[in-house]
Amino acid sequence: MTIRTKADIAEIERIPVGERIRQGNILEVMRQAGAEHAGRTAIRFLSGTTPSDPVRDVRFDELLQRVMQTANLLRAEGIGPDDVVTILLPGLPETFFALWGAEIAAVANPVNYFLNAAQIAGIMKEAGAKALIAADPSLFADIWPKVEAIREALPGLKVFRVGGSGPAPSGVIDFEAAIAAQPGDRLVAPKTLASATVAALFHTGGTTGLPKLARHTHGALALAAWSNALMFDLPPGSVLINPLPQFHVGGSIFGALCPVAAGWTVVIPTPLGARNPNVVRDWWSIVERNRVTIGGAVPTTLAAIMNVPRDGHDLSSLEVFVSGGSTVPVELIRRIETEIGVPVVEGYGMTEVHCYSTMNPMHGERRPGSVGLPLPYTEVRIADVAGDGTIRGDCPLGTIGHVLMRGPQVTPGYLDPRHDRGAMLADGWLDSGDLGRLDADGYVWLTGRSKDLIIRGGHNIDPITIEEALVRHPAVETAAAVGLPDTYAGELPMAFVQLKPNATATAEELREFCRKEIAERAAVPVQVVAIPTMPLTGVGKIFKPALRLDAAQRAFDAALAPLRVDGVTATVTVGNDPTHGTLATVEVGGASDRAAIEKRCSELLGGFQIRHALRFG
Repeated sequence: MTIRTKADIAEIERIPVGERIRQGNILEVMRQAGAEHAGRTAIRFLSGTTPSDPVRDVRFDELLQRVMQTANLLRAEGIGPDDVVTILLPGLPETFFALWGAEIAAVANPVNYFLNAAQIAGIMKEAGAKALIAADPSLFADIWPKVEAIREALPGLKVFRVGGSGPAPSGVIDFEAAIAAQPGDRLVAPKTLASATVAALFHTGGTTGLPKLARHTHGALALAAWSNALMFDLPPGSVLINPLPQFHVGGSIFGALCPVAAGWTVVIPTPLGARNPNVVRDWWSIVERNRVTIGGAVPTTLAAIMNVPRDGHDLSSLEVFVSGGSTVPVELIRRIETEIGVPVVEGYGMTEVHCYSTMNPMHGERRPGSVGLPLPYTEVRIADVAGDGTIRGDCPLGTIGHVLMRGPQVTPGYLDPRHDRGAMLADGWLDSGDLGRLDADGYVWLTGRSKDLIIRGGHNIDPITIEEALVRHPAVETAAAVGLPDTYAGELPMAFVQLKPNATATAEELREFCRKEIAERAAVPVQVVAIPTMPLTGVGKIFKPALRLDAAQRAFDAALAPLRVDGVTATVTVGNDPTHGTLATVEVGGASDRAAIEKRCSELLGGFQIRHALRFG
């Protein structure tokens, strides 16, 4: 079943989804994969990146056994069908045993282990977690110290330790030893698994505040596993490299559940994946040794590995690259397809739609810059949405509006229904928070986040326009445009860039390049700042909130210059604030007349949309 056009998807959808998908839950997906591909390798774990590092293979039948044993262990330890099991594990085979076993026996809650202990405990409290499965320091040093703090915050928590030698700490269960004692050929106390049964709670991305928990259902996960693989139409035995963490839908659903359902092998390149610099350094060697068919990575990782020499490596097994998480620069797509000779399939999705919702067809027309066609049984519309969430109507073809999605892959809502406001709209439509447009052939083109728009004196500027221009410069590896606070225009466009290794370019050179590349004069950045490395989220996306704070810090610091000329010491710190969202705190020293300083600061800073507060030393 090969998808090339929108018409092929429409033909598939002529059969109702309930008749089309044979597996209605994760257990059925695991059982079918275990039966059909029993002797093949489902998961290949690389402990290191060189040929001499140990490799661990898990067969499909063994995977099914370990998942069943995990489900039985949880029930044996008193975890009920509606209880939540939080998972703090890096990329390991046991991560998948825990994730899918918890989904079958209870409700899984994979959490970003890079968050601090208080943030993790906050997510667990919101989820109502009853159990925790976490990695021993021998596997990942930073997790277990957080576990100790979490246990203090959540007394009565059932804790399982993965890895380690010797007896487990007091009150902690040794995961591997415990599952080995459970039957792996049946479920002792099976949970009823309907299509609408909640399988997992995935938290949305972010490292400030308390993330929202999106509910994932068994039926939607089974559909996502099937539809995501369908866009590639590759046979069982294909090999996918998965460098993403499993607390993210890209790493757990497209990068793991999807290939297992399709009979592919998943290669896990060390526990940290792409966050391990050796994985990027040895990427092409890993592809060669493991005969990788599908190379998957977020755009920042793709850009990095394309700067690694490929000479001497046999890449003949490689058939396709797939990417998502953020828009892939068009120039990067063209470079990969020209230099390596394989297609780049860009897709688009989010936690709330169980991973991908649109994708360019591997065997059809791929339109660089577009995120492709809606996957089967997923509706996408571009709509005019009011501030209160009212859908005022569809936008004409080619016109930018809010990207809305509807279908069985869409979450039934957040765990806290208050978070549904503004996201879960009328008639089952989900507002993605992204802006985009549709073309006449059904391809979706993203134009930015609604909240990412740079608004210069009432004029909307799409940051992608600036970013795509900058990455065309030969010295620039990645770029991110944000609004620079301005007392007159509200915001002015500015950009941060990370240069390629050993490359140089001045700020004025990059601004002049933008003047030539960007037709819209108002969109030319007033500043271009080179930074050593882009701030990234746990899954490798550029973390723009950190850059917005950096931009605000620069704007406020520059605005205070006249005060310093008058001999007043003034330093400013811009940060997140629970009341104001963002707050600039000005520390003032050497001031004898506080009233005069307050008046002067009001004159200098009062025009910013960001509020400020003064502190006198």
